[in-house]
Amino acid sequence: MNGPDEPGWGEHLVSNEGDDGEDAPSRVDAPLRIALVLNSDSGSLKGCERSLGYRIAGVFEAAGHSVAMHWEGGAGAIEAMKARFVDEEIDAVVVGGGDGSVSFAASEAFRSGKTLGILPLGTMNLFARSLGVPLDMMEAAEALARGAPADVDIAEVNGRLFVHHVTLGLHPKMIRLREQLSYGSRVGKMLASAKALRMALRRPPLIRAQIDAAGERRDITTPVLVVSNDPLGEGHLPYADDPRAARLGLYFATSRKWTDLLEIAAAFGLGRLVGSSVVEESEVRELTIVLRRNETRASVDGEVVTLKSPLQIRQHPGALSVLAPAIADDEAGSKSLTTADEDRD
Repeated sequence: MNGPDEPGWGEHLVSNEGDDGEDAPSRVDAPLRIALVLNSDSGSLKGCERSLGYRIAGVFEAAGHSVAMHWEGGAGAIEAMKARFVDEEIDAVVVGGGDGSVSFAASEAFRSGKTLGILPLGTMNLFARSLGVPLDMMEAAEALARGAPADVDIAEVNGRLFVHHVTLGLHPKMIRLREQLSYGSRVGKMLASAKALRMALRRPPLIRAQIDAAGERRDITTPVLVVSNDPLGEGHLPYADDPRAARLGLYFATSRKWTDLLEIAAAFGLGRLVGSSVVEESEVRELTIVLRRNETRASVDGEVVTLKSPLQIRQHPGALSVLAPAIADDEAGSKSLTTADEDRD
């Protein structure tokens, strides 16, 4: 894993010129042994042929890496990830899938110490957005193939790892309702989410809990509680602008009115939480949530699970190695995570 002074986002640039000044394929200085695991059930790959997987693998090979490609669906993709993350002959595992596949892969990467690369093939692709990975499949492959490992944050709740969020209340209820609806595309999933939200707002759940964070304890009753791995950014979908902020974001609704909850849902989606009159927010290193009930349903990176009280949430700063995407030469002036670290120093 890289230290704070090693190349990170925007710092690992690869020249396309050979020794004679002629254009030549970009090749990295430190090639990796890569396992490329593509979830053929993910939204972007449904209906595609295996030959697409070999095209993607070819992008990494052209940069000098050696690649073993796995084209698997559902449980097969999970098993391929498990096997490759413990394979001593592999340096990095590049996973193509949605947020669910990425979250599982991040957990395996953290435990194994291997580097994770992300090809965003799902609906929201929130963690990939946080890392600055291009959303186009082939552009993402090119950026990762010319990129370099860097360290970012990962968090856990009661021992379960997550890279994006833990939510209680309205959000997990909406997900459960959405899964009862039928949809077969990204647009269909978005429409189903909107319908499920409308259904959940009819009887929003209430979370009664005591929060212990930063040496303070307080009792709250709220229909919406969100803990994010690094604070959420502004002006875009709910993902962190800095995946190495080394802080958790804590957000909860201060109103139970359905109109306010609808406003909060829109604010989360549009990145307008800061300054909201119906959301309280803070940044913490770790926190404990003691529920009135023994257990509760929660969304952990989009998967609804049952968590037992108390919820112990903490972060592992810089403990996840990821492939940081390279940026084009004409973008070299853009701010990278490395320069952001220097600003904080």
